[in-house]
Amino acid sequence: MHALHRKMAEICRVVVHAGVHEISQQRYFHRELKAPSLALQGMAFVGVLASYFLARKLFYVVGCEYLICIAGVFLGIVISYKACNLRYLNIGGLVTTIFSCVGFRLLLSASGIGEYWLFPLGVLMTVSISAIASDPLTYLVLILVVWLLLGLGGFEQALLASGDWSAMYVVAAVLIGLLFSGYFFRLRYSNHVATARLEDMAYRDYLTGIPNRRCFLDALHAAANDGKPSPGYLLMADVDDFKKINDELGHDAGDVVLRELGRIIAASAAGCPHGRIGGEEFAMLIDADLACVAFMADQLLDAVRHSTVVRRGVTISVGIARVQGKAVAESLRQADEALYGAKLSGKDCVVFFSNAPGRIDASLDT
Repeated sequence: MHALHRKMAEICRVVVHAGVHEISQQRYFHRELKAPSLALQGMAFVGVLASYFLARKLFYVVGCEYLICIAGVFLGIVISYKACNLRYLNIGGLVTTIFSCVGFRLLLSASGIGEYWLFPLGVLMTVSISAIASDPLTYLVLILVVWLLLGLGGFEQALLASGDWSAMYVVAAVLIGLLFSGYFFRLRYSNHVATARLEDMAYRDYLTGIPNRRCFLDALHAAANDGKPSPGYLLMADVDDFKKINDELGHDAGDVVLRELGRIIAASAAGCPHGRIGGEEFAMLIDADLACVAFMADQLLDAVRHSTVVRRGVTISVGIARVQGKAVAESLRQADEALYGAKLSGKDCVVFFSNAPGRIDASLDT
């Protein structure tokens, strides 16, 4: 059932508090950044290999240390490829950055003309990393690593060889990279917020604030295809004499009743898939035995009876049917037939659908 709860949360995408929003944002950033991050790390790996083959005569100077750097870059790519969240994706990028910078530093030191290539290489990496850094702070950490490792033991010589203008060149590159990183971060964040709002509008009922019909049916289909012999019981509830409430007290009062029932349904569901499936009809999917389901239905009826949101008594009728494997439409039909039986039995009661064709059981004790 825990897998079903996770599926329901994925379908609903409902942001309840800042912690959930932060997790949702990190998952979205992870999905958005993984492909470009792997592509850029792959380019770094190709660059490190190409530098090795183009400067093979320097291998006797750099020794096996350069091969270790190549292996380290590959390790960073593997970490990023296997990363299941944003943190490990950033770690993979950091590992790739460290080993590629150390490898290039080895080649620059061995070539004897490293001071001429230090700034162009550093600027190239500074600007490139801005596209994959998850946020400006991460970007600053990465470029700090780049310049510390590339300039290790050769930064002063590079400044002397290139002139003071090179320092301005580096500062300009860092500022441009930081600008790009901030812009990309804001763009990803705006896209995440817009996507979350659209999904929330698509899967949340606007009046009651609980999942809507689409969301509930998606969860029901997910449960039906979960591979279990039976995902549990389908409970359908309908407000009794709802038209009279609207006629006597007005449609605003009817909306108040629906919102209150939505709140009660959400509280009674205790994490189980639930939703408003149309008009004054609500549904729950409960993975438990019949006795437990009957008890939950009884508690639901009692909570509605004691509700005082309008100037008259409010009751509901409940129909329950066992979910028929993958036959979602049949399960809905049976629960709806049981609900109709509850209406015929005097309302404010619970009826369970019988396996006998066209028949329903007597009302459960409530």
